[in-house]
Amino acid sequence: MCKNRKVVITTGGTGGHVFPAEALAKQLLQESYDVTFIGGGLQTNRYFHRHEFKFQEVVVSPFFQLNIFKAFWRICKGTWQSLKILKAINPEMVIGFGSFYTFPVLLAAYLKKIPIVLFESNAIPGKVNRLFSWLGALCTVQFKEAGKHLSGPIIEVKMPVLEKIEVDKSLAREYFYLCPHLLTILVFGGSQGADTINSFFSETIAELKSDAPFQVIHVTGKTDSAEKLRQFYAQRSIPACVKAFEERMHLAWHAASIVICRSGAATIAEQMRYAVPGIFIPFARASDDHQTQNAIFVEQEVKGGFTCPESKLSVEYLKYLLENMLFSGKKEEMKQAIIYFNQRQNQEELSAIIKQFMQG
Repeated sequence: MCKNRKVVITTGGTGGHVFPAEALAKQLLQESYDVTFIGGGLQTNRYFHRHEFKFQEVVVSPFFQLNIFKAFWRICKGTWQSLKILKAINPEMVIGFGSFYTFPVLLAAYLKKIPIVLFESNAIPGKVNRLFSWLGALCTVQFKEAGKHLSGPIIEVKMPVLEKIEVDKSLAREYFYLCPHLLTILVFGGSQGADTINSFFSETIAELKSDAPFQVIHVTGKTDSAEKLRQFYAQRSIPACVKAFEERMHLAWHAASIVICRSGAATIAEQMRYAVPGIFIPFARASDDHQTQNAIFVEQEVKGGFTCPESKLSVEYLKYLLENMLFSGKKEEMKQAIIYFNQRQNQEELSAIIKQFMQG
């Protein structure tokens, strides 16, 4: 046990940054570490469970605002705030999860000579992690491809995730008031760009072969979209559970036969973890097109899904991919490929790397 050893985690922005940071924090708290979150926008971040963790917020800014002087001023102010907070906490380490929300904290840690560990969840690292990889003590990555874009020592690790709770597939489907034994398609758009997936999937699903029974779990991301899609499925007698949001996503993953989703790092980690074959529609405006690279990794390296860029997305093409997966035996082939890939991986847990590093 490491009682009262102080660690700062800096994160913010999308669920792909926040979820693994929270998972790591819970693992460290179980080992009696003293964990504090610092970052931009934590008070209002929809993905951050602010009631479960100690946290402090600092001013941040994107690097490429229209008003560059305002951005520079906010970054300087955030760095000054971070210096004061780090002085008060006096942590042994700062762990960064990427995005501009972490920049002032990482800069302050560097100025105070506090060891920095970075975690990069995407195949193409973000700008902040690329910059601080030249200054940080250690870079940890989920995809080996990311290491090509970073400097310094690099270790491949597993994406920090909450402890997997085993649930019988039929019971998971019953939670969504669906048939326990029917093929189930999970659809969700993640934290960015759900509307595109909602629209194209609903148009496509109406044209699938009628002799192949299926049901749908659809997480829309918006309340008004959920109501429209409930009516859509009901009018076409398609069994479906439609929700704007779902807190118990592990049940959705357990229930799913296949998934149609974006390809953010957290989503890919969950897809791999639950061995659910996927059709990935990368968010086209993601920085450095990293979602496409994530999807290509699963398609080409793992053989566990199809990549469908938005530039190629159409009802006809999505229907082709769905039918190819569902009616050709490809679904089971992909599932076994994911299981085999997982069995071959021997990456360490990030929490174990952190503990080893702090113990010298």
